[in-house]
Amino acid sequence: MAPTKVQIKWNKQTFSEVPLDTTGTALTFKQHVYELTGVPVPRQKLMCKGAWKLALKDDDDLSKLSIKDGAAVTLIGTADVVKEPVEKVVFVEDMAQADQAKTGAILPAGLRNLGNTCYLNSTLQCLRYVPELRQALNRYTGTGANEQPFLTNALKDTFNLLDGNTEPVPPMQFVMLLRQQFPQFAQQSRGHFMQQDADEFMNELLTSLAANLRDAYGLPSLEDAGNFVDALFGMEVEDTLSCAESEAEKPVVKRDHVRKLVCNIQGGAGSDVKINYLHEGVKLALEGTIEKQSEVLGRDAVWNKTTRIARLPRYLCVQFMRFFWKATPDSQDHAGVKCKSLRTVTFPETLDMFDFCNKTLQDRLMITRGRDVDNILGKDSKKKGDGLGGDGADPEAKGEESSGNGSSEEEAALQAALAMSMADSVDEAVPPAPCGPGLPIDFKGLYELFGVVTHKGRTADGGHYMGWVRQKGDDWLVFDDEDVSECKTAEVLQLSGGGDWHMAYLCFYRFKGTGGVADEKGPSREGKEGAEG
Repeated sequence: MAPTKVQIKWNKQTFSEVPLDTTGTALTFKQHVYELTGVPVPRQKLMCKGAWKLALKDDDDLSKLSIKDGAAVTLIGTADVVKEPVEKVVFVEDMAQADQAKTGAILPAGLRNLGNTCYLNSTLQCLRYVPELRQALNRYTGTGANEQPFLTNALKDTFNLLDGNTEPVPPMQFVMLLRQQFPQFAQQSRGHFMQQDADEFMNELLTSLAANLRDAYGLPSLEDAGNFVDALFGMEVEDTLSCAESEAEKPVVKRDHVRKLVCNIQGGAGSDVKINYLHEGVKLALEGTIEKQSEVLGRDAVWNKTTRIARLPRYLCVQFMRFFWKATPDSQDHAGVKCKSLRTVTFPETLDMFDFCNKTLQDRLMITRGRDVDNILGKDSKKKGDGLGGDGADPEAKGEESSGNGSSEEEAALQAALAMSMADSVDEAVPPAPCGPGLPIDFKGLYELFGVVTHKGRTADGGHYMGWVRQKGDDWLVFDDEDVSECKTAEVLQLSGGGDWHMAYLCFYRFKGTGGVADEKGPSREGKEGAEG
């Protein structure tokens, strides 16, 4: 026998053709009403004219009631507060690839090697973790009349593909456009693409991006940088030339712009200069001699050249000058050969740029550094009392300190602190001008290591490049083309050279502010010998 169907009216709602089994109990029918309306059984008052008197009771026998098909049943009662549905647990393995990549629960995707493209893959993985660059690329429209947006758009697409995948991504479009725009990266030998220099690739890529990214894209301003790339990576340097052969010759001061610092490497057999630490090599690269016309002497003369930084960037790249050209006068063709320096050069986790800045920039930095002199110098009163840094200090320990922490800085820091103490309070001290586009007012000139491109092998035209990127805190990711693994900071700091293992070639640093580093999050949307690559 088919169940009787009734119509239930509740407030302004009407439920039609609700089945009512007259062979069942009233309580069963009320439970069904609860499922429809959310009104609990104890609160229900069900009334039906001609079928039963007053409200239906739980123990009423429905078979003895005069319930006709289509009868109108009125419900009075308030429903329970509707609860939000409990979020269904979704396991990572059940998610789509794009959702898996977003969770961060699995390792990010690597880049496939498309024929000795490890130089490219390793560099892109480091740049991928610069959130400001990602934001600029995603905002870029490529509509300028004089722009060649193809490589810039291809870079944006490659990064976004990496974000949405867990499997290795082949950067075919980017590599094809790169080789078209810069034919040197399409060189072949015996039918195979040749290994290239990661530093040369980064230089060409940044130059191409700088021509297109002309807006601030989220930075407070470009200041005098001229384009987004130079605002993010560029430095303004001040070159001072003084004639070594005539004191009567006036010094010449000029300004220039660079996108990286170079760490010169010396220290072979018979060398008077031995570079063991990054800051020593950078200082060596910033000082030297050139030949230049002297108006006083009326001839070419030797000039001393000293370079200091006048504007700092948010992100700092340091290239280790590992590859050099060696003359071969005794060979048949006298062509010379490319060589690689394997010397161990230690690089710090925190890089202090103070000693590499000009006087004007040092004065700005000292206003903020003077507020916390002990922390900047890495010393407290007890250590000073113990005589650290004096004649009895370990010379090896001295070299391992962050670059730029010398006696000259200590004196400057103390002078700045004394000058600030003349004010009634620290807040009354004159706030310093920014040290560069997008740098905080309280910036102290400190940078944290977040990316490294390494090279393994003994030749510039061979070997293998890998990328090492800080994920968060002490956790790092190692990008060996399509293979991605994890490591710790201590392992990264061991990539200093001295053998046939991977050694740092490019080091990427990001500014450190009062609240920590620039960004420790992942990408944001708004080793093999011979000729391996």
